[in-house]
Amino acid sequence: DRGNANVLIVGSTGVGKSTLVNEIFQGKMAKSGDGVPVTHGVHAYTKKGIPLTIFDSRGLELEDFDTTKEELLDEVRSRRKKNDSKDHIHVAWLCISEDSRRVEEAHRHLARDLSKFMPVVVVITKSRADNGFRATVQKMIPEARNVLGVRAIAEKYDDGHVSQPMGLEDLVELTTEVFPEGHRRAFVAAQKVD
Repeated sequence: DRGNANVLIVGSTGVGKSTLVNEIFQGKMAKSGDGVPVTHGVHAYTKKGIPLTIFDSRGLELEDFDTTKEELLDEVRSRRKKNDSKDHIHVAWLCISEDSRRVEEAHRHLARDLSKFMPVVVVITKSRADNGFRATVQKMIPEARNVLGVRAIAEKYDDGHVSQPMGLEDLVELTTEVFPEGHRRAFVAAQKVD
């Protein structure tokens, strides 16, 4: 049995979480909008035949951040108490858009809190020119197991130049490394990148 892989994806609205999920995992997980609400702020996405559940925390907007964070942590804690590790959330991807070039206080608190329960990988989305942003994020979020710049889909510019997707294989590889042993095979089976 390859178990089930549970991945939590957190980040502000518009950082590209759905795009990331659809490009990495089989079955266009985030496209269908058939996520089951787990709490007010968290939806769970599954697809028949894919040993994966994506927990998507709907936009971490700063105005109701504390409420969203508490709901999220309650969900993580209650799952952690269950005897079957298939119910635990195994890894968190904290998505920060490179466009913003900012690490919010909220990101730091969330990473710290989540890291008590699972490895946290910071994904810098819509990555074009790092210019030291990755190092800044790593310094400001020391709990992150890794910080990675990713461009999930090709971007076409006005001058005709196209930037190809990048970093997806690295993200899968790093996530596989930090995945708990009993659920690693499920994660590998669910992804389509590598």
